[in-house]
Amino acid sequence: MSSLESTFELLRSQLKGTDALNPAKSDPVFYFIHAPEETLELKQKLPLWAAKLRQDDLQVQTASMAELAWKIIDQSGRWESWLEAEPDAEPTEINSAMRDVLRGDDGLIGEVAALVSEPVENRVLFLTDTGLLHPYFRVRTLESGLHDRVKVPMVIFYPGKRSGQYGLKFLGFYSVDGNYRSTLVGGTA
Repeated sequence: MSSLESTFELLRSQLKGTDALNPAKSDPVFYFIHAPEETLELKQKLPLWAAKLRQDDLQVQTASMAELAWKIIDQSGRWESWLEAEPDAEPTEINSAMRDVLRGDDGLIGEVAALVSEPVENRVLFLTDTGLLHPYFRVRTLESGLHDRVKVPMVIFYPGKRSGQYGLKFLGFYSVDGNYRSTLVGGTA
């Protein structure tokens, strides 16, 4: 069994557990940790995994972080001005402007909160394309911003490496962030 398949089976068993939505526990957030080079293979497996979860009476809703980010950027009305400024601007200036839009009040946290803040029986949210948030948004920022608002199990497909019990290394090249408190599934410790 491939590492992706074994990680999925571990996730599946945790989602079937009675504690996935236990109010006495932390938010039902799961990080599915995989090597960045496995992203394409993982995306190809998502429909099969959703079908397997349907056999467990769970309905999967999938949201692409890349699509949510583009929606927010489009709604900001700033894209055309960024394109005009790009030839003369430093890349850090453009990146900073995009980062501000994604982190704003109506940014990524708000978009994801709309998907998870109301309890929907037997639903699981898959968040894909998190690697495409680099360098604009750190995934842990999402978890922190959603604290105590996640009412449906949320699986964040995380391209990176595991480091110890609570540490993750985004895309395998960022330094280890040891402040993750949600359930980490897969990866190498």
